[in-house]
Amino acid sequence: MCKPEFTKPLTNTSVRDGDQLTLTCHVKGDPEPHITWSKNGKTISSSDIMDLKYKNGVASLTIHEVFPEDDGVYTCTATNSISAVETKCKLTVKPTDTNSTKRNISADKPPKIVSHLESRYVKDGETVTLACRIIGAEHFDVVWLHNNKEIKPSKDFNYTNEANIYKLQIAEIFPEDCGTYTCEAFNDAGESFSTCTINVLVPGEEPKQPSFTKYPSSVTVQESETCKFVCETQDEILQLCWLKDGKSVNETSSRYSFTKDGNLYTFSIVKSSIEDVGQYQAKAIGKKGETLCSFSVNVFVNESSS
Repeated sequence: MCKPEFTKPLTNTSVRDGDQLTLTCHVKGDPEPHITWSKNGKTISSSDIMDLKYKNGVASLTIHEVFPEDDGVYTCTATNSISAVETKCKLTVKPTDTNSTKRNISADKPPKIVSHLESRYVKDGETVTLACRIIGAEHFDVVWLHNNKEIKPSKDFNYTNEANIYKLQIAEIFPEDCGTYTCEAFNDAGESFSTCTINVLVPGEEPKQPSFTKYPSSVTVQESETCKFVCETQDEILQLCWLKDGKSVNETSSRYSFTKDGNLYTFSIVKSSIEDVGQYQAKAIGKKGETLCSFSVNVFVNESSS
């Protein structure tokens, strides 16, 4: 038995704004150490923004797209029953524009959601956190909606934000809390939004309506980009419909494409435009009922053409 030891510690590094980054260190110990990460003293965990992995003595932290607010001191801590040790490094994020010390963001640009809410099933009574990442403007407001009704911050529904990650923390979720959740960010220049569906599972109750095993996700795209939405149902269903702002998407339009492979359904917007901005739903219709899954589309005009 021996205390943990970093055989290859973290080293200070710099990376360009917008690049992907992986921090890696090697550790040994007996018993096998437990690995945790923190940034500027605050614990961080895996999300759709960053990946934390530990396998065969190698601990890694990957940030898929680095932003200026990721700058800071990162610490990896290895703990076993004997002791705890840590290794640290300073991450410096370099602006892509070498003539500027700061990303050119201002209040005359609309906020942009770049990491979206995720639809999922949760258990009755669980604590649930919804989170998205918002960039592009220095000043903007954020509101959270449940079934299109604004959620007032309280001890049960807490608004937080740190390093451009905005969260809604639901202390204890109940069946009446299921439905569509939307994060809206806005200023005088425009808005961006992200939508998901949260379904609450009650122990001992079998859902009568169809259920999804894969949900379509909200997106933020540039004008003319193709965007694709995929969902999968657990069982065979009678029909799956795609809706925009409550109305059926025109399946005969050449602007869209639709495919079906078993229980896997795909809807694509071939060349996105401003008119595609809105709230969408995939509606699965079964023999005993129907299930809706909500998501949203944000389209930004290319700056070079605006």
